[in-house]
Amino acid sequence: MENKSLQKGIVISFGVFDGVHIGHQLLISCMLDRAKKLDLETVVITFDPHPAQSIIGKSPPLITTLSKKVEILKSLGIDKIVVEDFNEEFSQLSPEEFVRDILIGRFNAREIIVGYDCAFGKDRAGDKRILKELGEKFGATVDIVDPYNLKGEIVSSTRVRNAILNGDLELANMMLGREYSISGKIVSGKGIGNKIGYATANLDTKNEILPPSGVYAIRAIVNNKVYDGILNMGTQPTLGDGKFRIEAHLFDFNGIKLYEKEMEVFFVQKIRNERAFPSTDDLVKQIKEDVIDARKILKNRNCLKMSLK
Repeated sequence: MENKSLQKGIVISFGVFDGVHIGHQLLISCMLDRAKKLDLETVVITFDPHPAQSIIGKSPPLITTLSKKVEILKSLGIDKIVVEDFNEEFSQLSPEEFVRDILIGRFNAREIIVGYDCAFGKDRAGDKRILKELGEKFGATVDIVDPYNLKGEIVSSTRVRNAILNGDLELANMMLGREYSISGKIVSGKGIGNKIGYATANLDTKNEILPPSGVYAIRAIVNNKVYDGILNMGTQPTLGDGKFRIEAHLFDFNGIKLYEKEMEVFFVQKIRNERAFPSTDDLVKQIKEDVIDARKILKNRNCLKMSLK
């Protein structure tokens, strides 16, 4: 960010923003509105590793990788995303030190916009009331964004996380405002898919949260192209070796080798649970039915936001 922008002051927020769900998106929208009215730029400070890692020694599994989170925040219109190293030294900052030295001292925050449940400073001692007091002390306006309610409950990263883990993709996708996705490199597999007529791309993902094992209708982005497909996630009980794998069969794919390419997979709908079949022929018959089901699902479904790039 240019010195000129810092001299004018900025509109700033801070937090983990895991998942960048619709509650976060509401906050971002408020930031952009205020920045436009004040003719200022916007900054979001997020943290890596998760603050809980320093505070309690363990962090929750993350909905989005750091790179995906930054990508989404940029796509929403934030001018600058700062990834703060949440190390031991940073975790010891008092609420006043955080506001005075970081928000005001480093970024010249003119307006600070946070969620209703914000917590900051050593031992999470700071809250929205303290932030308002510190803002007044150091000459910054503080705005608090109310929670976003969906189906009678507050949208939160914890609620999104639980929906994914429980396999409620419809709810998770509603809360995210897009299809949930995982990303990773395509790696070599055992070649079983080729042998039975359904070549697959094996995904090595760094995502920490996965929905339950099973067969899913998906859309995938690889080589900047979008493909419909099906995905099997699990241990391949009929022909596999018991190891957990994520394999995607892409429809109408031209067969270019994809090893080491990056692929993003969007979960659209679960088709069935993974199960063992009496024979390879029975498995192939079921895969044919899965493909038919997936094509029907995908034909009638427009992804909420396939890609935010």
